Amino acid sequence: MYKKFQFVATTYAGLEQVLAEELIDLGADEVEEARRSVYFSGSLELMYKANYSLRTALKILMPLRTFRIKRVDDLYHQAGKIRWEDFFDSRQTFAVQSKVFSDLFRNSMFASLKVKDAIVDRFRRVESRRPSVNINRPDILVNLHVANDQCTISLDSSGESLHKRGYRSGVHEAPISEVLAAGMIKLSGWSGSDSLTDPMCGSGTIVIEAAMIAKNILPGEFGRKYSFQNWKGFEKEAFIQVKNQKEHKNPDIRIYGSDISRENIDLAYKNAEKANVSDIVQLDIADFRTLEKRSDSSFLLFNPPYGERIKTGDQAFYSMIGERLKHHYPETTVWVISTNECLKSIGLKPEFKIPLFNGSLACSFREYKLYKGSRKTNK
Repeated sequence: MYKKFQFVATTYAGLEQVLAEELIDLGADEVEEARRSVYFSGSLELMYKANYSLRTALKILMPLRTFRIKRVDDLYHQAGKIRWEDFFDSRQTFAVQSKVFSDLFRNSMFASLKVKDAIVDRFRRVESRRPSVNINRPDILVNLHVANDQCTISLDSSGESLHKRGYRSGVHEAPISEVLAAGMIKLSGWSGSDSLTDPMCGSGTIVIEAAMIAKNILPGEFGRKYSFQNWKGFEKEAFIQVKNQKEHKNPDIRIYGSDISRENIDLAYKNAEKANVSDIVQLDIADFRTLEKRSDSSFLLFNPPYGERIKTGDQAFYSMIGERLKHHYPETTVWVISTNECLKSIGLKPEFKIPLFNGSLACSFREYKLYKGSRKTNK
C-alpha cells in the first residue's frame, strides 16, 4: 500500500471546480474545493503527475505543519520543529515565499525571515552547517501562508508557477495566463472534437491551449524543471514513467486564430510551433470588423482588449463586436471574457455569466448563443 500525502493545488478564483475535476480524473483522493485552491491526497507519484498534467493549477503544495500563533516568535519555534533535513540537505539552496494576512507581522518579508532563520538554525543543530538562501533560483522552495493567527508551512513542489509551460517566446503587451486560458476553455464545455476560433488571438495563448487539449499534449511536455526533483527521496524512475505516459491524439479539426497585428501573429506562430500544435492551428492577420464566420467553425472564444489595452468607456468597440457577432455569426456559440463595464456595450443577452479574474482585474466570462433570425423563432 503506497504512502498517502496531503496536497494543495492553487489556482485562480473561479477555476476551483475545473481544477477539482482535473484532479479527480488523475485519480486524486479526498478532493475538496476551497478559495483559489483544491485540497487532495495521494502518492508522491500522483503529485508528480499533477505537476506535469494539470492545465488549471498554478502550484502544488505539500503542507508540512499547520498551527496557530499568538506572537511573532511562535512562527520561529513552530518552523524549527519541522524535520527539514528529511527533505533537503545543507548543500542545497532554499527560499521562503510568504502570503501574510495578519497584524502580527509588519510585512510578508518579515515573516519569511522568521521561517528562514528557523530552517538555518535547525540545520546548524542537526548537520553543523547551514544551507544558503537563493531568492532567484532556489533548489528548495518553502511556502508560508498566514491568515490572522492560522499558519501553514508547506513545501512548494512546483517551483516556478505552472502557468509557465515553456512554449511562450517573446513578449506580448498583455498576454493572458496559460492557466486562465485553459480554464476558460474547460468552463466553456468545448471538448476538443470541433473546430474553435479566437478572432483576437494576440500571441496565441487561447489557440495553443485549445490545440493542446485537442491533441492531448500535456503542459509538462516542454522540458521545464520542478522543485520536487530536488527533494530527498525523489523517485526518478516514477517521474520518468509519468512523462512516458503520453497518449497524443490526431484530431481532424482546425483551431483558428486571427489578429489585426502582424507582430502578434508572427509571435503566435512561433509559440504554436514550440508547443507542437502548428499542424492543427491556422493563424491569419485579420481585423474582426471584416472577419467572416468560417464554415467549419461555430465556436468562438476570445479575450478582446480591455483594462489598460483600451480606453475606459470605449463603448463603440464593444458595440462593434456585438453587431458583428449578431449579423455575421449565425448558429454560433460565443464565449467572451472582459470587464462587466465593457460587456454592457455588446448588446447581446448572455446565456451564462461566470466571474473570473484576469490578473487583478475583475472580469466576467460570458456565453452568447447566436441564431439565424430572431431568437423567438429558434425556440
